[in-house]
Amino acid sequence: MHSTTMENCDYSIRRSDLGRVEGVNNGMANIKQGEGVPDFVLLDEISENAVFNNMKKRYQIDQIYTYIGDVVVAVNPYKALDICSPKHIDSYRGRYMYEMPPHIYALSNDVYGSMLRSQEDQCVIISGESGAGKTESSKILMRYVAAVSKSSREVDRVKNQLLDSNPILEAFGNAKTLRNDNSSRFGKYMEIQFEKDGAPVGGKISNYLLEKSRVVTRAPGERSFHIFYNLLAGGSNELGALQLKSDPTAYDYLRSSECVKVDSINDVKDFQEVLKGLNSLGFGNNEKNTMWKIISAILHLGNVKFKDDATARTGQTKVEAANPQEVDVVAKLLQVDARALKNALVSRSISTGVGKRGSVISVPLDQGQALFTRDALAKSIYEKLFNWLIGFINSRLENKTSSEKLVIGVLDIYGFEIFENNSFEQFCINLCNEKLQQLFIELTLKSEQEEYVKEGIKWEPIKYFNNKIICDLIEGKPMGVISLLDEACLIAECTDMTFLDKINTNFVKHPHFDSYKKSQNKMIPGDGFMLKHYAGDVTYRVPGFLEKNKDTLYLDLINSMRTSPDKIILDLFPAPDINSKKRPLTAATQFKIALAQLMDKLLACQPHYIRCVKPNEQKKPGAIDEERVRHQIRYLGLVENVRVRRAGFAYRQTYERFLWRYKMTAPATWPQFSGSPKDGTQALLKAHNINSEEYRLGKTKVFIRNPTTLFHYEDVRAKEMPRVVTCMQAAWRGFINRAKWSQRKAAIKIQLYYRRYRFRNYFVQLRQVFANVKQDKNWGKNFQWPSHPRILSNGVKYLHMVHANWRAKMMITSLSKEEQAHMRQKVLAYDLFKGKKPWAVPRRFDADYLGKNSNPHKEAYIVGMQTLFSTYGDTEVNFADYVTKVNPVGKSQKRGIVVTEKNIYKHDPKNYKVKKFGTPLVSVRCIWLSSKKDTFCVVQVDPSSGARDMVIDLGDEMGTSNEKYSEFVTVLVNEIKKLTGRTVDVKFSDRYDIFKLKIRLNILFLTNFV
Repeated sequence: MHSTTMENCDYSIRRSDLGRVEGVNNGMANIKQGEGVPDFVLLDEISENAVFNNMKKRYQIDQIYTYIGDVVVAVNPYKALDICSPKHIDSYRGRYMYEMPPHIYALSNDVYGSMLRSQEDQCVIISGESGAGKTESSKILMRYVAAVSKSSREVDRVKNQLLDSNPILEAFGNAKTLRNDNSSRFGKYMEIQFEKDGAPVGGKISNYLLEKSRVVTRAPGERSFHIFYNLLAGGSNELGALQLKSDPTAYDYLRSSECVKVDSINDVKDFQEVLKGLNSLGFGNNEKNTMWKIISAILHLGNVKFKDDATARTGQTKVEAANPQEVDVVAKLLQVDARALKNALVSRSISTGVGKRGSVISVPLDQGQALFTRDALAKSIYEKLFNWLIGFINSRLENKTSSEKLVIGVLDIYGFEIFENNSFEQFCINLCNEKLQQLFIELTLKSEQEEYVKEGIKWEPIKYFNNKIICDLIEGKPMGVISLLDEACLIAECTDMTFLDKINTNFVKHPHFDSYKKSQNKMIPGDGFMLKHYAGDVTYRVPGFLEKNKDTLYLDLINSMRTSPDKIILDLFPAPDINSKKRPLTAATQFKIALAQLMDKLLACQPHYIRCVKPNEQKKPGAIDEERVRHQIRYLGLVENVRVRRAGFAYRQTYERFLWRYKMTAPATWPQFSGSPKDGTQALLKAHNINSEEYRLGKTKVFIRNPTTLFHYEDVRAKEMPRVVTCMQAAWRGFINRAKWSQRKAAIKIQLYYRRYRFRNYFVQLRQVFANVKQDKNWGKNFQWPSHPRILSNGVKYLHMVHANWRAKMMITSLSKEEQAHMRQKVLAYDLFKGKKPWAVPRRFDADYLGKNSNPHKEAYIVGMQTLFSTYGDTEVNFADYVTKVNPVGKSQKRGIVVTEKNIYKHDPKNYKVKKFGTPLVSVRCIWLSSKKDTFCVVQVDPSSGARDMVIDLGDEMGTSNEKYSEFVTVLVNEIKKLTGRTVDVKFSDRYDIFKLKIRLNILFLTNFV
């Protein structure tokens, strides 16, 4: 049980800790005729009928909360009740749960107080069907905690941000369904972080399984996510720039379900609340504008239609956008390449072959496939936007200080769902509810009984349904439904129906599985199967299971999105790792892993429960559907929970802690008790004349039946505490004064040893961190250096420098000889051009560009080189490409240029005959370039060599600025160094004069290259 049990903390029910209020009315003592009992444990009869009748009686007089011990059962009133005002918060502040009428505020007070007293994390698990009021219950709890916790300027900021995140999450994650006008279509676990003194300092939100299919389709009478309608109704200032109309029926994605307006929802007001929350959480104009553009793009994308492409060949299926202007609008909003987006919507690229033999072919899509691709993109964009939104909110909420924080977690997750047509989403949602029910069983019913047996206390076993068998059926390995679904997704030939055949074969004898093939039950369609959940039988239709589980988005769509310069869009669609051999996890497996992590979080906390009940399907105030409510009573396990509480003892504590806390309340145990803790506990019970029926003594704990017994002990303890505190203060002052002198003497020695220890400990940690650095593929790049004493800061900087140099050496030596040579050439280019002239750092130096297949005269070039080598004796081509040569009279001529290990050759670009003779590299005296972005280069030679200065433009054939001068210059510098041992000068100037000609020719580098 959770922390109201005395085992887990000094739960003392301490009014003095939270602010005692005198003259309170005991919630149990004020039971009025005709109102029912405020705690189901007080029922005369424990049965389903008794629980239902008590719930109905209270609901009809607007008493929507009832306890089962410390569990709150909440019935949705479907109307506003004046029970959650600041006045009510004050009335529950610091009270025992049983001092006031049942309320979520009482449980909230218990949660917050238990966290403070036990210094342990708490969680509140809110469960129930869709429409039962889980989201509203979580908001009530959070408002109470925000109101009663400590306050300061920073703390108030955190509180406001925590509360302001709710309207944002509801707008983007909630929708109107047939059962609920504000149904959460995602699971949410919000962790509120506190300092040890109870001040909220941060928060974190985890989300689970957004129902992204709702973006493109939903049942008639339902709506998509609120934010679409909020924006159209309340974002009048933004609609023009987004090319939107305020009428939701203008958009196929919204009008398809024939429901755009809901009486209980004010979209204009809700949009203003969203804007307020975004501003509170620090969303800038750029983030907000991009979000509205993405939302708008999804609406426009839903209006894209497709038609047969008239250019298709006979027998070929090929489509094109019937309204390409809509695609252009989408592209403009997302700032992506319109052509790439259009192609990605109507075709799919498929890779064939492997390695160098591999190629990519484009396969056109038919109309059905194009619509599927369009919808897949819309769903993916929205899901990724939602995850980004959660991440952004977390970045503003989460407290990143190193000190350990206390946490109150609030789990608001989709309720159990049984629709007319249940698909993959309902399958995952109901698995989540099975896991939560299993957790509830383990932490309440099962653990309660096991503890009584362990302590040797007489206990009448209570039978309960353990739903572990259903959880194993769904997620068990290797033969669970999810495992078989994942296996089917790996086999290309598998379809939804072959998957159904597989589970029919494997689970034909399972008592909680049924299908038409198994039992000939005509209530189960041929394309479905039934699981007998703890909450009832649910039939799932398998069409779409495999596609939804794969959850794939074609690479063409991802690449089209990555043409956007917007950072947020790029963050939503990270570049895929095409070399990764790791198979991506399926949607079901990801959800199963997330659920396991959630269960671990919940198990690490002290749990509290709110069980929400939906009274009717019509959302009608005051009406209660008996069959519907009885069904929820059964699947929530309320009767079994009452039986456990009624048969057992609600509070327990170890003998040691009980004696330690209350020993001052009896002379026999104060100040020290010489006997065993169990004997001391018995002495305390005897001293207060506690009836033997009110307690039991176990092997290690005392069990107390009635909470009023604890109230009595707490009242007596509160009266004795002033005397105890006075004695403690006197003893403490004496101890402090005696210790001061010893502390001063020891201080210097302690500092000395401590510094020595810290230095030694740091280097030991450093050695451990880098023990296997040579085996690390990045040579320690990502190693986390241990924190160092501040006095060692300069030395640690030097160590970082040493490691960086060593790592650079290891990186270089790990390269092949060819890669090392390329790297050295790049380094040389960096040294030559850094800060002097722009150059293309990422471009690979390929040397022989004329020997590539892209050269239409490649064959002639090869023959020409053979002739050149045989004629002049050269053996290597270190650079070859087309250039534009400027002759002495200023006329430009296209030439091929080849740099060998000895000479620079100019040749005719068609027949590759060498023009006159080569320029010896040894004659090169200097190389001149400008500091601009032009591609001109001047090679100055020794006049005595007989060669002329060379003026060339190293742009491409089209005359555009395609930078290759960095490669050309580094080749010349390298080869001249090899030949002569000298480093030729590379100079940068915007003017160079050639004097060798009879006339003076000035080469002026164009100033428009800036």
